[in-house]
Amino acid sequence: MFLNCKRLLKVLFVAVVLFCNSAAADELCFYVNSSGKVKQVNSKKDIPGKYRKSARCVKAPGSSNLAAPQDVELEGTTRHENMASSVGRIHLRWPRKVEKIFGRTPQRAMADAARAVSRALKKGGWPIELQRLDIEWQVVFLDENLPEHQIPSYLVNNCHPGWMTPPANIYIVAQRAAAGCGGGRVSTSEADARLAQVIIHEMGHAVEYQLLKDFNPLNRMRSEGFACWFEQYASDFSSVIKRGRVKKFYMALAREAIKTSPGSFYFRGSAYDYARASLYFHAVVSKKRIRGLMDVYRLINSDRIPFFQAVDKRLNWSRKKLENEARKIALGPF
Repeated sequence: MFLNCKRLLKVLFVAVVLFCNSAAADELCFYVNSSGKVKQVNSKKDIPGKYRKSARCVKAPGSSNLAAPQDVELEGTTRHENMASSVGRIHLRWPRKVEKIFGRTPQRAMADAARAVSRALKKGGWPIELQRLDIEWQVVFLDENLPEHQIPSYLVNNCHPGWMTPPANIYIVAQRAAAGCGGGRVSTSEADARLAQVIIHEMGHAVEYQLLKDFNPLNRMRSEGFACWFEQYASDFSSVIKRGRVKKFYMALAREAIKTSPGSFYFRGSAYDYARASLYFHAVVSKKRIRGLMDVYRLINSDRIPFFQAVDKRLNWSRKKLENEARKIALGPF
């Protein structure tokens, strides 16, 4: 038993290093309790004394070598704005050269995204503390030539247009946000709409972080699924994104993903995976509204259990039922 637990912790340690998600804690610790179950906490001090010797802890990727948004070096002439918004004060920096990519300045784009998120959170069913969200945001827009000594290589080399670190640090790569991986030219109105999507997605990670509070279990599928669903939900409140456009885009991806792989779903981080993961949240909200989803998150916090287990316990939905409801959302009309 001891050897098996030791091996399991070693595997978890490696998995964390490879697959840590953007909303994870700075430090993650794992231990095996007396029942043989693996438990996760966010600090060494949270490990019960009798398990500390065999526990494994790791710094989350990017937590030590990713510069804070306010410290990232920007080339050329730069701008800095300290903005009041309906979701809290936003400290925003950007290099002037990225302005030509968009029809709006980063300041106006950020203001629109903040308004959209605020309106979405005030729609109903969200906890009062989120309806009145008032936190400090640190946001930086980056040129595609990223400072490699300040940005981890896995972020430099992949094609993600943005990322977030807790509690509300957001990084946006302008060219990736506007034109995706291909880098082709798009109209400024299209670039503005895509940028709004990216910002709202990253703000969605911050919203989920507030929901999870001091308990932030490592689960990239849940994290990206929530942010992708929130992106679709809140984008309908944006002034630069056509209503229903974002949901239509992701539903097409989800439908294709299900047709291609109708069996078990394993999250690997593709756009199809993001879309498919968001279906779980659509399914819950479709049947139980926002309030039902919030009940699931409260249970995750109170019982320290994973998302699927919380859905089962709160809604009496087995994993099979949740999968079926998700499929109905994707394959039905939208």
